[in-house]
Amino acid sequence: MSTFQNSLPDLTKPVPTGGPAIYIETYGCQMNVYDSQAISGVLEGAGYRLVENELVADAVLLNTCSVREHAEHKVISRVGEIRHRRKDADLAPAVIGICGCMAERLGDDLRKGPRAVDLVVGVDNYDALPRLLGALVGPGAAASTGKGGQAVTGHRQDAHYVAPPDLYPTNGSHLVTIHKGCDYKCTYCIVPMTRGPQSEKAPEVILAEIEQIVAGGGREVTLLGQNVTAYRWQDRLDFAGLIEQVAAIDGLERIRFLTGHPKDMHRHLMDAIGRLDKVCPWLHVPAQSGSDAVLRRMKRLYTAAEYLDMVEYAQRVIPGVTFSSDFIVGFPGETDADFRATLDLVRRVKYDQIFSFKYSERPGVPAAKLADDVPLEAKKERLAELMDVQQEIWTAAANAHVGDVVTAVCEGAARRPAGAIRLRTANNRKVVVTGAELAPGAALTVRLTGWEGTTFFGEPVPA
Repeated sequence: MSTFQNSLPDLTKPVPTGGPAIYIETYGCQMNVYDSQAISGVLEGAGYRLVENELVADAVLLNTCSVREHAEHKVISRVGEIRHRRKDADLAPAVIGICGCMAERLGDDLRKGPRAVDLVVGVDNYDALPRLLGALVGPGAAASTGKGGQAVTGHRQDAHYVAPPDLYPTNGSHLVTIHKGCDYKCTYCIVPMTRGPQSEKAPEVILAEIEQIVAGGGREVTLLGQNVTAYRWQDRLDFAGLIEQVAAIDGLERIRFLTGHPKDMHRHLMDAIGRLDKVCPWLHVPAQSGSDAVLRRMKRLYTAAEYLDMVEYAQRVIPGVTFSSDFIVGFPGETDADFRATLDLVRRVKYDQIFSFKYSERPGVPAAKLADDVPLEAKKERLAELMDVQQEIWTAAANAHVGDVVTAVCEGAARRPAGAIRLRTANNRKVVVTGAELAPGAALTVRLTGWEGTTFFGEPVPA
């Protein structure tokens, strides 16, 4: 999953009145966004009030990511920044808590040192937040001094949270987590440590959540999981069966999902995607490498040939399908020939978009035992070459689509130009249109007139 941080709060909005004020800031993947929404529901249900400005909060919760070391450093820096901002504004210190994957990985260590936080809560313990925060910011509690807080971590198979369906959708789509954790244990990946073993949310809970979203006016959902395509409920319902049931919900118009794993992209799943009009024909299926030798060291459980077979079958049975992927360059032992195999895979698949990274060691994962033997300069060169190849592929594809007439769904106002709206096609292509007014969730037929970066520009086509 691609990473991002929520936008800065609107400081002009009025501050709610009532119980202790909580500000939540989200880092990481879409699952963290969903978790923050679930945390919001837990806290509001317990009488806390959510604010959009850290300076008026009694407590600040940072919901964090541990996929890369840089993400953790960013959070630690943010802790210091929050404290400095409040001091400069002559405000009392706020309680600061770290939630999510970073909390799970580092635990009580986050409550030590010069930037120690007050509270540490792992991914399966958000139901403890009302009680834990009450001891720090509730009636009679003193504000943050680093005393009295706790670190509550550890995985619980029964901990599945449901975000309130009335919370805002992300990019026009309501996020719905269908399972958590991962059993594959790719050697570079910290997710099994931070999210624990795979555990499914019951299908009736998922369906009820989506039905509530639709009843509230939602038209689109994005099903989330570390390996969403690995969903299997009690050996009787797999992901293909689940999307069949989701697609049967009246009033729901579109279904997206991420992230898929190549091992679980079974032909009957791709048949279902192609058959169900509501399922969007966009597959984010990380390949990570095009070299079988590297894939074995990564413990990815497929070969490059098997990955390409999956792509070719999807192209046969899913009309208009597009692909995106993740790649790691410079994995331990990667030779120049291994890297050339990755470039070959990228050229053969012709991805719309890739997310590519230089390998960096994460403490505690199996790959940490391998020698990080690819020089940093070689990693940088390979990453640059991979990005250049992808740009060539996308440039040719984007140019070929200028002039196409497509249907896209409004997500909201575009950042630029002024007055433009931002839309997304079923196969996940972004389109910016001027000269049209459209409510989020509504569809528009547009003609593509050009592109920049990964975004097309378009004009409305008269009905």
